[in-house]
This record gives sequence, C-alpha cells and structure tokens, in this order.
Amino acid sequence: MRGVRRVALGMAFSFFVLSLGLVYWQVVQSNTLLDNPANRRLILLESRVTRGGIFDRNGEIIAQTQTIKGKKVRVYPNGEMYEPTLGYSTVRLGAAGLEGSLANWLMGVKDATATQSIQQLFSLPRQGDDVVLTLDSHLQSVAYNALKGKKGAAVAIDPKTGEVLALVSQPGYNPTNLDDHWKDIIKQTQEKPLDNRALSLYPPGSTMKVVTSASLFRSGINTTNLYDCKGSTIINGQVIPEQNLEVHGWVNYNKALADSCNTYFATFGVQAGDKSFLSAVKGFGFGQKIPFELNVPVSQITNSPKVPETLSTNLLAASCFGQGEVLVSPFQMALITAGIANHGVIMTPHIVERVLDPSQTVQYEQEPQPWLTALSKDEADKITSAMVTAVTDGTASPGALPDVQVAAKTGSAEPGGNQPTHAWYIAFAPAEAPRIAVAVFVEHGGTGGAAAAPIARQIIEEALARK
Repeated sequence: MRGVRRVALGMAFSFFVLSLGLVYWQVVQSNTLLDNPANRRLILLESRVTRGGIFDRNGEIIAQTQTIKGKKVRVYPNGEMYEPTLGYSTVRLGAAGLEGSLANWLMGVKDATATQSIQQLFSLPRQGDDVVLTLDSHLQSVAYNALKGKKGAAVAIDPKTGEVLALVSQPGYNPTNLDDHWKDIIKQTQEKPLDNRALSLYPPGSTMKVVTSASLFRSGINTTNLYDCKGSTIINGQVIPEQNLEVHGWVNYNKALADSCNTYFATFGVQAGDKSFLSAVKGFGFGQKIPFELNVPVSQITNSPKVPETLSTNLLAASCFGQGEVLVSPFQMALITAGIANHGVIMTPHIVERVLDPSQTVQYEQEPQPWLTALSKDEADKITSAMVTAVTDGTASPGALPDVQVAAKTGSAEPGGNQPTHAWYIAFAPAEAPRIAVAVFVEHGGTGGAAAAPIARQIIEEALARK
C-alpha cells in the first residue's frame, strides 16, 4: 500500500512540475518563443494569416503579401536592395532577417488587438500588422548602388535619435521565389550573399583611433604637444610601422588623427595604459550586446567577447590603432561615429519606427532613448575637431563636400595573410550640427580614402539634400 502511495505521489509531483513548465513557457516566456525566428508556428500560421506589409519611413513598400491566382505570394518590389537585412519567410526555409525578427508583429500575434485575438482563438483568417521602418529608400538605394559589385557594408544613422536610415550589405540576393533558387544562393561560397556584412566583425584599422582618443584625453596626456613621427617605432621589441612607412614628421593629436599616424596612437596609448584604454572601449559598447531588432555580434578587443581586465603592452599598442585582435562590426562603428556626433551620447539604435494594426491604428511607436554616454561633450568636441582636420587637411579629404563641413576618419585594416587591406570610412555631417552619421566598409578594398570615402560622400550628400 505504501508503495502505491509513493508512486501516486511521484506521478502527482511529475504532473505538477510539467504544469509549471507549461505555464512558464506558454505564459511567462511566450513572447520569447514568439520572438524566436526558429519558431515554425509563425511560419505555419501563414496559411490563414495574411502577413503584414513592411514599409520604409516614407511609406514605400519594401515587402507585401499579395494574392496571385488564388495563392498568397510575398512580394519584394526592390529585389535585393534590402537583402540580407530584410531576410525572407517561407514554409520550407523558415524565416531570417527582419522578416524573422518582426514576425510576431507581421503575423498579428504580439500585443494582438481584440479582433485579432478572437480570430486567432477560432482559427479564422486574419490580417497581421504593418511595420514601418526608419529606413529611407532613397538613402538605401544610393548606398546599395554605390556598393554594388563590391563586398562590403554601409550603415547610416541619425545621431540624435538612433534611427537607422540605411543598412546595406553586398553582395545580397533576390528574395523573390527564394525556394526556387535557394540552391544557387548557398553555392556562392565566395560571395556569401546570406551574410550580413553590416552586422559582421572585422578589424577596424585606424577608425579605432577615435576610440583610443578618449583614453589619451583621460590619462592626462597633453595632446597639444608635438610628436616626431619617423615612419615607424619600436614598442617592447615590436615594430609599429606607418602605412607604406610614411613619415609624418612633427604632429600633435589633431594632426596625428588627420594623418592617421599609427606610431603616435601606439606610443601614447601605451603611455596612457591598458586600464584607461579598456575603460574607453567599454564606454563605446565593446563587450556589450547592442539593443537592436537584429542580432549584432559583440565587438571585441581580444579573441573573446568579454573585455579583458588587462592587456599586454604589445597587444595594447596594436589595439590602439585597430589591429591586434580587435574586431568591430560596421554597425557598431556607425554607432561610435553617431556618439561622437551627438556630443558623446550613443542613442539606442532602432530600425522599427512604428507598428500599425489592420485598421491603421498605431500599436507601437519607438521613442528615442540614450544607450551609452561614451564621451563628455568636451572629449567629443576634440575628436570632432580632429576629424574635421582629417577632411580639410588629411587622409579623409576624398569625403569632402562643397559648402558642408564633414568630420571623418579613414581606416585601412590588415585582415591577416597576404590579402589587400579592408577599407573603412566613418563620417558625420554637418560637423557643427550633425544630421547623419555613416560607416562604410569595403572588404579587401585597399585604402579607406580611395574605396570607402566616395560611397560615404554619396550617402551624406543625398541625406542632406533630402532634409
């Protein structure tokens, strides 16, 4: 009898634990499950739910479901212009990109209206919500066409709000009838069209010097003092060369950033110390998850997502000018640039402007919010001044615009091995009252001034003309 009682108690306890698990996953963690693009329930709902449309900030259609010959078809009017950021959604392949991460809105299951809830309860056909993005199709088109034929990325952000105005990765793919040409896409192992290069990690090269600048300022180093650049220097037995062993001669901080002097930043970065440098990089978001609608890998200083407690002298010296083990995404470099433009405050980036239910009532609207305070206003002003000098009298001059003062920094990052350098260009404008911040990356493109600056210039010019 006692044995039967134990079995009964054991079964009752098991059912209790299972019930707790069901409550946890179906109630407490329900939004987490819905937010997961791997949740095929959202894909299977497509048979009775008309997926909502995706629009740019001006109302231009980016993705929409149409009924063609009695069958629902997802239509992408711009072809590959928004890929792979936009992503796809098919029953066979699942979902990716924004089509995946925003599926809960698009299928009308997140914060559903009363009508949607009733329709969902009785498995009735219904309409999902429309999502309006912060992206500007005109800027997206300029960036896309400027990058076409190259491997790379371009990101444009409003520094005051954190709105993502353009997010381009090349090469991309055409999402129309994706099931039919999926095999051809995955065979492109060199081009990797499914990889979002804007959200991938690369060595930043000399664009990292804007981050290192904060370390110099805070360590008490007099940045007005002159330093004699002789084309290379030796730090702890390690040779630090300038690009092409160029001799910059006597430079202060402003001119060192403008001329992109490696030896200056390595020398004074080491003098400032690893604690100062690591504190500065944390302030800019290294080692932290970026709060964004798409997953962005954590930018890192060493071969670990976590910012280390210490750095060796040699690794510190290399890290100060963006080499060593430093890896950053173009998206994060755009945020860093936007932070400098916004007097040191990095706003929380977002790509969703608002969500509208089927009756076009606003269900959700994003409000600008600060994410990090990376710099004081004085520090941001000093970096801005040096970035302006880089455009007026330095390596960033190919990004200059008539009648508009641009602040910018170039980068030529060594990827390792016998390969051409990656080309970087970060910029914002107008320098005195910034309205746009950009980061452009061209994989194995050579120098930032030659390969990336012309692309950034086109994006900035279009943005300022439109506003």
